[in-house]
Amino acid sequence: MKSLVRISLVLAGFLFFSSDVFSQSKFALSATVAPFYAHTKGSVEVTVPDPNNSGDFISQMWKSKSSSNGFWLGFNGRYSFSQKWSASTGLWYAYSRIKTSTFSSRSYNFSIPVIANFQTSEKKLSPYFSAGALWNFGTTSHVRFPDLGTVTFKSDRNRSRISPMVGAGVIYHFAQRLSFIAQPIFSYAIPPSGVDIHTYQLSLNTQLLFKL
Repeated sequence: MKSLVRISLVLAGFLFFSSDVFSQSKFALSATVAPFYAHTKGSVEVTVPDPNNSGDFISQMWKSKSSSNGFWLGFNGRYSFSQKWSASTGLWYAYSRIKTSTFSSRSYNFSIPVIANFQTSEKKLSPYFSAGALWNFGTTSHVRFPDLGTVTFKSDRNRSRISPMVGAGVIYHFAQRLSFIAQPIFSYAIPPSGVDIHTYQLSLNTQLLFKL
């Protein structure tokens, strides 16, 4: 995890402090807002008393599914290698919520995106494609049970989760230095080793981009 953070910080530092970037006006800043829908499914092996009252314990596989919705908020730095290709990174904050008949929860975490972007032309409106990954920090969840109250869970902050992501949308240049990007993005959170849990997420990524 530490090495990933160092790489991201070096890339961010290059984007922010390279004099060549500023002199060639290849650097841009953007703010991201992205509502999302996520679906999680998984299974876990548990030990329970034998239903035949033998006094022994048996292993059972419990499966679960849940859906959540929420939003991403973030800031990004983007460097353009050419008129069509660029790379971006930044810091994103995610908030999600789940509500069922037995409990409700609120969760949040921070992520570092590392993304390659491609736009087909410099026209006022152009298709815009992105591919990359999110490095997700530990998640904090506040789960409320009607009979127990609120319980806080924190995942292991030393165990990062990587979420590959792809997106396809459009970029609209409505001023010389100001652009708007809208992209549906699909991502999948790779589970930690030995954990059978899979999370898929679909978001609508919108960005307001300012070229320096």
